[in-house]
Amino acid sequence: MQNKTFFNFLIKMLEEEKINSSSISASVKKSGDFKTLLNGKFIKYSQAISGGGSYLLNDRENLERYFKSKFPKELRDSYSAIGNIGTFRNTKASKRTSQNVILARGFKNILINSKVVELEKFTNQFGTFSAQVNELETERICIVENLDSFLLAEKVIGKDFVFIHTYGGLGKSVLNKFKTKNVLIFPDYDFKGLQNYLMVKKVFPDAKLFVPSNYKELFKMYSRTIRTKQGREQNPTKEVKESVDENVIKIRTDIYKTKRFLEQQALFVKFQND
Repeated sequence: MQNKTFFNFLIKMLEEEKINSSSISASVKKSGDFKTLLNGKFIKYSQAISGGGSYLLNDRENLERYFKSKFPKELRDSYSAIGNIGTFRNTKASKRTSQNVILARGFKNILINSKVVELEKFTNQFGTFSAQVNELETERICIVENLDSFLLAEKVIGKDFVFIHTYGGLGKSVLNKFKTKNVLIFPDYDFKGLQNYLMVKKVFPDAKLFVPSNYKELFKMYSRTIRTKQGREQNPTKEVKESVDENVIKIRTDIYKTKRFLEQQALFVKFQND
């Protein structure tokens, strides 16, 4: 059963250590591989008092060893499109190796791959500058999650930062290419955005999360359901659940209480007629 569904199940089990039985697909539960995990006591079933139950990670070391033997290429930190074809016959089946491609905009000169880039000129003439980065050096960086917000970010953040939007998602590979004194994270205010913030702090411990001063007001006016288009509810990672960061606690609590979150685009509503 070497397929994406089972791959995702194993990844989730290793990351979260607990999965509700109802969220595991029938094809996974009926598979011989799933029975192997139970018989080998890599995972175990826990009955809930209120009905239903969950599967828990019981033996991480052996489950990781099993995962490595079953998906040898997938155990790497990231995966290339060529590797995806070899495993899943699909270039988009799993994570690709980061090509470290970024979009940058701002109003000062920066160093990219040891070359001076007149970023203000590119920003004014073309809206953005793009590069495959081996090294990027500037004093202040603001990482913006969504492309549309990235193209307007200075309206909210100001012009002191160089704004970065990473192609294909944010990862440690590209973060390690940045040389800077100040890092600001401007995400959606949901569990994914919080997870990205905590990931950035592992590389830049002094990184700050941008939270607008009128966050409460914006949340009341523009927050939307945490449920996806498929009706599933976005869930926090273990790291987000256990974080004691003040801003993470605040935003996480709002989501828990209301089942809603604030998209970063809400911060630009007042500029829409400019």
